[in-house]
Amino acid sequence: MNYRFFGKGDLKVSEIGLGCASLGGGLYYKDDQESIKTLLKAFDSGINFYDTSDVHSQGNAQRLVGQAFRSKRDRVVIASKTGVVLSNLGSLASQMRPLVRPVSRFLRPMKRFLHQMRASQRYFDFSAQYLAKVIDRSLKLLQTDYLDLFQLYKPPTSLLEKGDFCETLDSLKTQGKIRYYGVTCATADDALISLKHSGISSVQINLNLLDQEAIAKLLPLSVEKQIAVIANHPRAMGLLTNAHSDIMSDTSLYDQREFEERRARAKKFQFLIKKDRTLAQASIQFVLQLKGVSVAIPRAVNREQLEENLGALTTPPLTKEELESIFSIY
Repeated sequence: MNYRFFGKGDLKVSEIGLGCASLGGGLYYKDDQESIKTLLKAFDSGINFYDTSDVHSQGNAQRLVGQAFRSKRDRVVIASKTGVVLSNLGSLASQMRPLVRPVSRFLRPMKRFLHQMRASQRYFDFSAQYLAKVIDRSLKLLQTDYLDLFQLYKPPTSLLEKGDFCETLDSLKTQGKIRYYGVTCATADDALISLKHSGISSVQINLNLLDQEAIAKLLPLSVEKQIAVIANHPRAMGLLTNAHSDIMSDTSLYDQREFEERRARAKKFQFLIKKDRTLAQASIQFVLQLKGVSVAIPRAVNREQLEENLGALTTPPLTKEELESIFSIY
């Protein structure tokens, strides 16, 4: 494993981290024992950066991370994010998952529709009162008294421009509950606005073969300002996998036309698949070779997916010709 400095702070992170969004289980899959084994396998493989959220599986992802690393806390970097709140109906639907999961295979044709319905039951809250409440709840679930990184999840542009949230987050730093704070951004433009605030230590943004806007727009300035960049969804939410079958719920952010266009574009990168390199591995390699990326956080729901992600470090690197083809396709 290779390690990189995380912006201008004193954190040093593994270049491949672990996105923990799916570890807590969803409608179609839940295996807490396998999730714990996956976290411990990641740690043994040199991964020290773990990205989670208070809403991932209604907090179960945080609980599992806390359980796995309670005796290793000083050797891991735990990042969490917040801002999404489920309506009463959305919360009730999530609580019904254990009852529906035994027959979930029959609901697979409705997968995107169900994800979109759940997304419609979300709203956002970045008030000082809510952030303080979330911090305390997250620390309890994670079995720790501090977060290494606390991120706002896709706040509106207007909030980013005002920057009022920095005062609240600075207060949490003073209290010792967080070490650094950053923003998970919906767009490269929002990330650029975030860089204007001196307290920001990191920005997280979708960065992969299908989402390359941030490469020219954000990365050079982040390097100049020494702001860490977390590359989210390097496998494009599952579209950049050999079988195109590992589709995440986040694809519900796109309407059907956009989703089909993205799936069609993903197929154009099939040429990157080699006998000893999968499309997912090539996708992670692409992100890691970008100057300015501090850590890429592909998700993994089990040890098999984790091992495929880690294979990006040992499979044949992308050639100059392959990179030229990638940029020409984009």
